[in-house]
Amino acid sequence: MTTERSCILPCLPDLAREGWEAIRVDRYYGLQALARMHTPGAVAIDPSTMPSVCFFVQAGSAAKWPQAPAISVMTYFELPPAARQTPPGTYWLVPPRGGTLRLTDEGALFIALTEVIPDWAEAAS
Repeated sequence: MTTERSCILPCLPDLAREGWEAIRVDRYYGLQALARMHTPGAVAIDPSTMPSVCFFVQAGSAAKWPQAPAISVMTYFELPPAARQTPPGTYWLVPPRGGTLRLTDEGALFIALTEVIPDWAEAAS
């Protein structure tokens, strides 16, 4: 019998060296933003009390972004097992490839979010 295990960032040495942050977006806006992106990196769904979509980007990417209630930046995130693509718990919408957590281009994510979050584009200007 096998059991699924989660891994926790930044306990993964390669990612800790590279630097990253998880952009947590309200699920409604996150799914809309994802639909507008051509090549997102790994994307996780967190169905907890605040259902959200988590995009992984280079560390410091969102430092100059305007604040928005639908967005938060995290430096810690419990990753689901690579094969988990359905609930229960956190699961992958866009899973890692070849054991690598691909990062999303922060510029593409920023553009997608400004298209879907009301009034955020004006705050970003």
